Amino acid sequence: MPFISIEGIDGSGKSEQVKRLVEHLRGVGHSVLQTKEPDGGHLGSEVRAILTHPDRNLAPAEQLLLVSAARYDHVKNVIRPALANGEWVISDRFVDSTYAFQVAVSDVDLHQLFRSVGDVVVGTTLPDLTFILDLPLEVARGRREQRNDGVSDPAEATRDFAAIRNGLLEVAIENPERCHIIDADQQPSVVARDIWRLVERLLRDSPATH
Repeated sequence: MPFISIEGIDGSGKSEQVKRLVEHLRGVGHSVLQTKEPDGGHLGSEVRAILTHPDRNLAPAEQLLLVSAARYDHVKNVIRPALANGEWVISDRFVDSTYAFQVAVSDVDLHQLFRSVGDVVVGTTLPDLTFILDLPLEVARGRREQRNDGVSDPAEATRDFAAIRNGLLEVAIENPERCHIIDADQQPSVVARDIWRLVERLLRDSPATH
């Protein structure tokens, strides 16, 4: 079954688009697992608590290793079993976020560490499609300031969103078959339409499951 990830900087509308895509797929008869990172597996909540603790200032390499530990559990115990069971998997963030949020912003070259860890953690379990929601930094900042979803992440205040955005665009350039840049500076319904047009290609090859 297909595996789809949705990426983007904070404020790009990922959670909304994950929700819309899951509802649409279920509406046409598919069994879908909705998940997210780093919270998706058994270790995710503990890792998020460490990453967002206001008194910790972890280096990108430390963050990469922590997130990868959570991802190992997520892939092994959540994603792979769901795919084997015939479910679609839709994830709010996956391995490309690690590249953007840790590798692309680091003063130390973490590319080899990223690749080596990824070979062990992810292996061949990569998304069939990755949607990168892209929009101007100032638009994303405005959305974050207006957001009132109960989510508090102190790290947002110190993130280099320009470098993170560039990291995600690099991923798209290097993986053109898998990654598709979506203009997220549109109404959510228009963004969802653009995503669905590409998902329909997978639908043609994936029988409905109930």
